[in-house]
Amino acid sequence: MLRLFSIGKDRRLFEYDVYNSQQTTQLIVKSQFKIEQEFHPSACIWYPVKDQKEGLLLTAISDYKMKVWNPNSQSSRKTCLGPTYGGEINRMKKL
Repeated sequence: MLRLFSIGKDRRLFEYDVYNSQQTTQLIVKSQFKIEQEFHPSACIWYPVKDQKEGLLLTAISDYKMKVWNPNSQSSRKTCLGPTYGGEINRMKKL
């Protein structure tokens, strides 16, 4: 099953219902929740975990921190300090 997520400067994570949306109308929002209180999220990527059945998301925020989220339970799993040199992370790619 494919899932589409987006983050924005409003500090919210949105999941869209791509399968039930039509091409002529806008995307249907399946769920949304606030992921940050103070700083702005800047990047998001699907976090590949082979031994877990739940899907996770990795987000980077403007405070040079990275968070792992479970979008099903809308909870943060882990927060880590990211690289503090070269500016904030605004793109991520799975290698």
